[in-house]
Amino acid sequence: MWPLVLLAVALASAALWYRGYRSGKPDKYELSSLTLIFAGAALMFLLDSAFTYIEEGTFVEYSLDALKLSALLVAAGVGMWSLLVVAGRLLARAS
Repeated sequence: MWPLVLLAVALASAALWYRGYRSGKPDKYELSSLTLIFAGAALMFLLDSAFTYIEEGTFVEYSLDALKLSALLVAAGVGMWSLLVVAGRLLARAS
């Protein structure tokens, strides 16, 4: 389940970034970084799921543990992104 959740979040963040990119506004919230974080994670987990499917025959696992892992992965990605945004603003303020 977590590869599909990460793929959905990656697509949503890419759509948000692209909407801002098309409007010509600066990337104030570093949405490009958020998109890269989730796109990379989604690609990694989709490849892992593909190899699991080849070996075991199951592509996606639906369970409570998979749901918890999905929430944890999304929270970790948003946490890394928020640290990146805060650090960027602190560094911009310091210089």
